Amino acid sequence: HVVMGASQIDARGNQNLAAIGDWRRPRAQLLGLRGAPGNLVNHVTSYWVPNHSPRTFVPSVDVVSGPGYDRVAGLSAAVRANHEVRRVVSNLGVFDFANDERRMQVVSVHPGVTVDQVVEATGFELVLPEVVDETPRPTDEELRLIREVIDPRGLRRAEFGG
Repeated sequence: HVVMGASQIDARGNQNLAAIGDWRRPRAQLLGLRGAPGNLVNHVTSYWVPNHSPRTFVPSVDVVSGPGYDRVAGLSAAVRANHEVRRVVSNLGVFDFANDERRMQVVSVHPGVTVDQVVEATGFELVLPEVVDETPRPTDEELRLIREVIDPRGLRRAEFGG
C-alpha cells in the first residue's frame, strides 16, 4: 500500500504532482512524475491532501502523474486488476471510489466539518451517500503511538501544525 501526496486530484482519482498549467509551458514545476505511474498500476494507493480546496480537488488535473479509474479502464486486465485508489484523505474528510461509476465519494467528514463545507471546497461534484459519517477521532492509544513511537520528534507538526 502506497500513500502519496497530490497537488491536484480529480473525481476519477487522477493525481498530479508534476506541474501546474500546460505541461509544455507550466506555470509551476512541481516534484515531477517520480514513481507515481508505476506505483498506481502495481500497488493499492491512497492520497493525503493537506489543503482541501477547489485548487487541489479539480475537475481535471493539469498533468496526470498517477492514473485514475477513467485512464486505467482502457488498459489490460492485468493492469486494471492491480489498480486501486483506496482512499483520499484531506484535512476535511475521507473519500473513496467504491461505487459503480468509480467517482470520488464522501466516506466521512472530520469532526467540526460539514458536508456543505466539503462540497464548497471541491472543484467537481462528489458522490454523496444518503448518510455521511463523522471520521472517528483517534483513540488515546493511537495518539500515544503517534506521539511516542511513530513520530516522537514531532515532525508531523510541519504539515499538521500544533
